[in-house]
Amino acid sequence: MKKHVLFVLLAILFVAVSSHAQGLGSIAGRITDPEGASVANAKVTALQVGTGFSRTALSDTEGLFVIPSLQPATYSLSVEANGFSTARESGIVLLADQTLTVNVGLKLGMTTEVVVVSGNALQVDTSTSTLKQVIEQQRLVEMPLEGRNAAKLTLLVPGAVYSANGGADQGTTKTFPGAVTISANGARQDMVSYQLDGGNYVDEYTNVNQPFPFPDAIQEFSVQTSNYSAEYGQNAGAVVNVITKSGTNNFHGDVFEFLRNSVFNARNFFAPIALKDNGRDQLKRNQFGGTVGGPIIHDKTFFFAGFQGTRLRNLGSPTSSTVPSQADITAFTTGGGSIDPTVANLLPLLPIQPTSRSVTFVRPDRQNFNEVLGRVDHAFSQKDRLSVRYDYNYFSKAAVFVPTNILTYADGSKIANQNYLIRETHVIRPSLLNDFRFSYAREKASRGPDSTVPSVQSLGSMIPFQPVAHAIQQIRVNGGFSFGDNPQAAFVRNNFTWSDDVSWVKGKHDFRFGGILERSRVDLNNLFFQPAEFSFCNPAPGAGQTASQVVFNNFLAGKLCDYSGNFAFRQGAGEFKNNRDIFAGVYAQDNFRVTQRLTLNLGLRYEPALPWREIKGRVQQFRLDGLSANVRSTQFPNAPPGVYFPGDPGVPPYGISASLKNFAPRVGFAYDVFGDGKTSIRGGAGIFYNSRITGIINNRFVDQTPFSPQLIFSTGVVNPGTLTDPLCTLSATQTAQNCTPQANLFPAPFPPPKNSAFALGGLYLSWDPANNYQVPTVYNWNLAVERQLPSIVLVRAAYVGSRSTHLTETLNLDPAPFSPTGTKGTLRLNAIAASLGITPSNLFSQVQQDSQDINANYHSLQLSAEKRMTHSLTILGSYTWSKSIDDLPPGAGVTGFDAGFSARPWDDPLRHQFDRGPSEFDHTHRFVSSFVWELPAFSGSKGFLHHAFGGWQYSGLVAAQTGRPFTVLQGAELSGTGLGQDRGTLVSGVSPYGTAQCGTTVNCVSWLNKAAFATNAASAGTYGATGKNAFRMPGKYNWDMGLSKSFAFTERWRLQFRAEFFNVFNRVNFFDEEVPSGAGSQPSITNFQKLSAGAFGTFRAGQAGDPRIGQLALKLFF
Repeated sequence: MKKHVLFVLLAILFVAVSSHAQGLGSIAGRITDPEGASVANAKVTALQVGTGFSRTALSDTEGLFVIPSLQPATYSLSVEANGFSTARESGIVLLADQTLTVNVGLKLGMTTEVVVVSGNALQVDTSTSTLKQVIEQQRLVEMPLEGRNAAKLTLLVPGAVYSANGGADQGTTKTFPGAVTISANGARQDMVSYQLDGGNYVDEYTNVNQPFPFPDAIQEFSVQTSNYSAEYGQNAGAVVNVITKSGTNNFHGDVFEFLRNSVFNARNFFAPIALKDNGRDQLKRNQFGGTVGGPIIHDKTFFFAGFQGTRLRNLGSPTSSTVPSQADITAFTTGGGSIDPTVANLLPLLPIQPTSRSVTFVRPDRQNFNEVLGRVDHAFSQKDRLSVRYDYNYFSKAAVFVPTNILTYADGSKIANQNYLIRETHVIRPSLLNDFRFSYAREKASRGPDSTVPSVQSLGSMIPFQPVAHAIQQIRVNGGFSFGDNPQAAFVRNNFTWSDDVSWVKGKHDFRFGGILERSRVDLNNLFFQPAEFSFCNPAPGAGQTASQVVFNNFLAGKLCDYSGNFAFRQGAGEFKNNRDIFAGVYAQDNFRVTQRLTLNLGLRYEPALPWREIKGRVQQFRLDGLSANVRSTQFPNAPPGVYFPGDPGVPPYGISASLKNFAPRVGFAYDVFGDGKTSIRGGAGIFYNSRITGIINNRFVDQTPFSPQLIFSTGVVNPGTLTDPLCTLSATQTAQNCTPQANLFPAPFPPPKNSAFALGGLYLSWDPANNYQVPTVYNWNLAVERQLPSIVLVRAAYVGSRSTHLTETLNLDPAPFSPTGTKGTLRLNAIAASLGITPSNLFSQVQQDSQDINANYHSLQLSAEKRMTHSLTILGSYTWSKSIDDLPPGAGVTGFDAGFSARPWDDPLRHQFDRGPSEFDHTHRFVSSFVWELPAFSGSKGFLHHAFGGWQYSGLVAAQTGRPFTVLQGAELSGTGLGQDRGTLVSGVSPYGTAQCGTTVNCVSWLNKAAFATNAASAGTYGATGKNAFRMPGKYNWDMGLSKSFAFTERWRLQFRAEFFNVFNRVNFFDEEVPSGAGSQPSITNFQKLSAGAFGTFRAGQAGDPRIGQLALKLFF
């Protein structure tokens, strides 16, 4: 390992001695005389208007010049040459990650000529093959933006779509609620790289964004989606560069308050009118704050500071559940049933009604969010500039517990984020520049329940481990209700990043060299599974019984049983990790202007993938050949054969091998078709590695015996007891339940002794048993045509494609053999153990292994048009037709075990074909548009007409897309494998859509027809016969609208009144991937897609997106 680190450090020292030095831009062009001939040695000076900071360059023998690594800002450009008059162009707006072309024609003489350039004019890109979009400041601050979360504007970019969470966004307990999970051009939701002012801005826990600064504190941000230069790496998806505002020679700022209140809102589609305020959305949110920036020392030192506070109070979205009625309880007891003692203590906490089983409730929500940003820029000289920036965010969410309705139980959380940046840009000489950056990020998330919450042991359950902290992990009743939440936990991340970029302009070559080194620390202290989780299944009802009667009778009797991947009983010692890693990369890039019309982009990046290091050795591997040979671990001899640990032969020190062959070439071209800068053909291809596999390591490999042992009861492997006596200590319980007594592993000391006990039916997690880890890799390519139309409109048509390889998936290595009758048999690994004479042989409940054997393909047509603010209108719109296909199993996540297994076992040669289908984020058609229109009426008037009718502005954001795909699961064992993922089977000639599945159920909307799918009996002995993601949700259509009126008091003081409405036409969007207001996660699809669930194919409470929502705002500008 030390050799690997030394190699990386030496490589950086030798190579780093960008295209735009991350987040910066370049001004390039050609200087000509009146005859069109090149002018050599012309002095070109770019002056940043707001600060007086300037940079110079000399034109070469062909009149070409480049001024690299400039801050995004407004510039004036002056050109001086012997025998020519001085030319000066003003109003030049340079955007982040942009190469701006400014060609200047000189005139003979000694005068000075000033040309005013339209700062909003868009330029055809004639320099790079990168597909990108800049979200400029006006769009940021004037768009109606729900929650004022600027990260949502990344969805304005062609090829970008919301992705099903997949665990990347950890709600409001681990990652900030402002995190977005997007897929860009077929890349997965954990593959996006985020930067703030050129520094790392990725949350190391699951590789989502740290919270974007609020819109008033952002200058702009760029989103690069295809074939970006070799400067960028570590992630294989899009690159998002956020640039914060900086001070200038003039004081400027604003103060504001945004108010959202139920009086402006419509009723949620599923909200009963009987609820408060006729069921209107009850979320109340106040967002207030301000910014100020200006000079400390004129032309030398500048500052900028901003604050936003958010206070959110919400009654909550209505949620429906099914609980036993008093009539059910009476029928159970009068029929001879005996209520489990713990269940008896639990019943008063449930909202039980006399005869009705259906309950609808709301969960109150209280959230606070404070954001602070400060920045200082100092110019030591025109050659040396220093920037220091601090970003702080603090979020808190109150825990919920209502003693009369335990279904409302939810934990609370507190999350703090700090991000520091030091950036020094030094001009060594006009053609040679160095840009150094150091950033540090720290995030600490803590969570836990309300202090008054009962625990299962206080209710009477004799769980093996009695945790000190009160909590209920999870109690699930299949097809009925569930409650519980996470126990106390802390998740701490620290990231240190050093990066350096060198820009060297030499003749026709614009060379860039650089490197990056990151050190990451992730520490978990999580009491997860200490309070235990319990499941109650619903076996087939008998004569005269309904499914609800059966499952409620099981619940009242306390009889535990597993279903659909949920163990009957599970308790663990907690999850504790101390992970460390180093991410590194070096690159070289040459933007070679072959001719005045053709530029080549040539780059090479090297990214060694070094393994995450769990510094206390909490790592294990499973090897099938070791089990078959009955070879046990030398480190922990009581472990089952095949389970090994660091120190055992062939096991790497950290459980995963390094990958040191990751070279990523990038090639591209840009051709100015007619030589006038108004039409270009661009294209390129590159290899991109997703070196940060943070979510997999930090969220998966945490439940490993003997470091964090678990007791697991799974029917047929280790049979469970009851809610009161899950461990089967009572003989009567053993007789009634036929349960398997289990040794008590708790408390579990650390470090574990060599003779540690290993429970029967254990869960084991494994990574890279062949010691041949492959980094997830994306091959990306594009070909685009751009044209500038009259009225300064830029249009683009692009084909974008990608192929992804070595994507990770979770394999369950321990299914039961396929059964023609659908009856679950002995798990395969336990059968191997039995054949070796191992007694008892029920060693495993699951063995889960992460494997890098998934492939994906993406193809798209992307059309876009953009017009910056001219003639009082700016508009940005795009249409994307795309198809993304992969062979991931349905519901596969990027951070968690226990979900997304294939219906076919891992060793089935047809498994990948069976799972091949549309990706979870596949939306065939997507249209998105944003606009700001300064209404022209009376804008030029004076007096009363101007004040009353002038200064109005209309803005909007429109999005429409086809629905997300999903898979119909049987929800019952058909194949006998125990994987819980068998598919539904269509009945010939019956439409799967459109029948009134809800019947008389209230708060229910039908989508699928259950009668179109075969019954369990008809499908037994199969894996099911419908494709992965063969069905679609309804499409989404949303229109957000803003109307504002500005009152100008003086040239510098202005007051703006705003009214904003989201989903202004009150369209109902079911199962919207975008998290509803105030929610911590996307709605669950589980019961919707399972034929065995009562809610199959129907939309119910909690599954409709936000209704029409309004907010008012006042902003004072100075």
